[in-house]
Amino acid sequence: MSGWVVDLVLAVVVTGLEAVALALFWFRESVKAWAAQGRSVPGGTRRLVVVLGVGSTLPGLAAAGFFEADLKAAAVSQALVASVLGSLLALGLATEARRWFSRGRRKRGTER
Repeated sequence: MSGWVVDLVLAVVVTGLEAVALALFWFRESVKAWAAQGRSVPGGTRRLVVVLGVGSTLPGLAAAGFFEADLKAAAVSQALVASVLGSLLALGLATEARRWFSRGRRKRGTER
């Protein structure tokens, strides 16, 4: 009985800590954007890619470890966190790629 309680508590605590860390990162980036008064913040995309990349990799590894330790709820919660952060990373990279391609098209259009 205490095994599943530990499993659920661990799942809630670890997922909660990750959510708080991500919220603090976004708050910090928002303050930087506010301080720049609407201008682009240098290195913002790079920081986002690093945070989401590491943020999706570490929970995936933790999920594998929790699964090996027979902590199923913690493993599932970490796998879900990893998939959500990986999806956010993919969407962010797709948006940046679209911006990059549209900038290239605009530059080529003005050169003709």
